[in-house]
Amino acid sequence: MKLFSRERGAGKALIFIHGFPMHQAIWDDFGERFVKSYNVITLDLPGFGKSPILPYPFSIDQVAGQVLHFISENEIQNSVVVGHSLGGYVALSMIEKRPDLFSGIGLFHSTAYADSAEKKSSRAKVIDFVEKNGALAFTTNFIAPLFANPQNKWIETVKKIAGQSSEAAVIGYTQAMRRRYDQTKTLKNFKKPTLFLAGNQDLGIPVASIHEQAAVCHYPEIHILQGVGHMAMFEKPEEAAARIEGFLGKI
Repeated sequence: MKLFSRERGAGKALIFIHGFPMHQAIWDDFGERFVKSYNVITLDLPGFGKSPILPYPFSIDQVAGQVLHFISENEIQNSVVVGHSLGGYVALSMIEKRPDLFSGIGLFHSTAYADSAEKKSSRAKVIDFVEKNGALAFTTNFIAPLFANPQNKWIETVKKIAGQSSEAAVIGYTQAMRRRYDQTKTLKNFKKPTLFLAGNQDLGIPVASIHEQAAVCHYPEIHILQGVGHMAMFEKPEEAAARIEGFLGKI
């Protein structure tokens, strides 16, 4: 499978993996902040944007396998991978399989924990809703609550990106996220720098859980952004970029 990707800048590889239900365009402006010092690589996960979808049902591990194939095919070594939400789940699976390929990982509004029973139930309802009403009806209402400020000017931009998602992708990834396993052991086994970037108003990822996960890491770095929900690349891009740059500078 050939994944659609975008590459800009020069230097050490910095791979950004988008969240659900989006594609690599969410990194357009944010990624530009790193091009003077890094080779910034963004890609569309299978089924999103311009990348073909995997046969249903697929798993987070299978998605990660496709990204690892992309990395191998392009001979990318010692990269830092930063995954937003779903992208973090994929990144964790990648470092579980091939920690040797990476010099660090950033969990950007993401978690190593598996879904709770409550979250699994919520995802089952999403699947049922999308099957009955279609993907666009879901994505239209899904985006605004990801922002701490419901009037944020970037909400419509993200809605347009998410609105391009197919029913198959939304259902397939919702099921894959629902079935994913706990990756705390992967964090513990990864003996390289690990960044946690979170929002204090993120409805999906409690700040306390970030500190719990960081406690098992060898070289953790935590930044909790104030007044931010689940979308720091739009809510506080300057601060988020500065935190990532600081992290990269230590690797």
